Amino acid sequence: MTDLQYTTTFDKFEEEKLCNLLECSSDDLGKIISSAKNTFKESETVYDSVMRILQQGHNLREATLISFICGKYFGYNQAEEQIEESLKQKLFDAFNNSRG
Repeated sequence: MTDLQYTTTFDKFEEEKLCNLLECSSDDLGKIISSAKNTFKESETVYDSVMRILQQGHNLREATLISFICGKYFGYNQAEEQIEESLKQKLFDAFNNSRG
């Protein structure tokens, strides 16, 4: 996978709400977010990432958050690749039009 530029940061209020929802501490939330990043980096497909999440033994709420974060990463990378390909094609077309 490519390097991540998408970052997962929460303001204090969001962090507090997530900790209450997950019934965990801020440190535990940090570990969950780190787990999501590692799962994404080690996965080649969405299926692979889902299997890794299930194998980690998280409770349903934690697994849902990890899946959500991984989904954001996959979506970000896919959009980044599509934009890059679109720009390459436009530059190629512009170059060819200027020559003819």
